[in-house]
Amino acid sequence: MKRILAIISIIVLVYTFVGLASVDKRYFICPIDYKGDILIRNDNHGSGLFASNRSGSRVHKGIDLLADVGVAVSAAKSGRVLSATQNHGMGKYVIIRHAGNYITIYGHLSEILVRKNDYVRQCQVIGRVGKTGNARARDMLPHLHFEIRKKGLPQDPLEYI
Repeated sequence: MKRILAIISIIVLVYTFVGLASVDKRYFICPIDYKGDILIRNDNHGSGLFASNRSGSRVHKGIDLLADVGVAVSAAKSGRVLSATQNHGMGKYVIIRHAGNYITIYGHLSEILVRKNDYVRQCQVIGRVGKTGNARARDMLPHLHFEIRKKGLPQDPLEYI
């Protein structure tokens, strides 16, 4: 009887561990740890909502999460870092590939804390909010540009987080 209980206990422990390890495979978290509601940037440069109009007939492919410069940015889901670099538009940015043909993009960072090919866990700090790239305008509020793409197609992050 003790042997059966020991085997059942081991099975339950293994099942629990495997279950906990895969929790983030279904859900995204907000990359900014707000104490209340999510805050979207809205200033003289426009709305930070998904699909809002941009100059040059462009459409916003993500959301702009309002936050102070230096606030921690966390991985919305576990995955592998595809890119951790900078360019003119996004400034310093990180792209992470996730299971299920998803990628997340984190733009306008002041600091990048991961490197290409790093494996990151959900909630791991990957960078800090900044005002780099197109977000450098003096009167633009600091924010994190955050995108979720599924099979390359932009998704509204507010439907996921």
